[in-house]
Amino acid sequence: MPYRSQPVKFELSQPHRRSLADLKAHAQTRLDHWAAKYPHLDLAKHFRWEGERVVRGSYQGGTGSITLGDDSVRVELDLPFFARPFRGRIEEFVRRELAML
Repeated sequence: MPYRSQPVKFELSQPHRRSLADLKAHAQTRLDHWAAKYPHLDLAKHFRWEGERVVRGSYQGGTGSITLGDDSVRVELDLPFFARPFRGRIEEFVRRELAML
């Protein structure tokens, strides 16, 4: 049986009570924070807002999205196989960011 590399996919969500404008401003602030913290990665060019509620991004073979719902925020990630050993750390990072809501 040939070996097939499986991507790392997961989805996390967090309830919130913020207005859409406040939620979007918070998300943009966090995205800007990480882009400023790691300027050598030029993260700002790897994500884009698609309308008022969805930001999509990609980096080194992985893709993801953040969806700002009326009562929850959903993060979906589809990471390349080589990220598998880091899945726990990545999920922990996303959970910490979502907990700031």
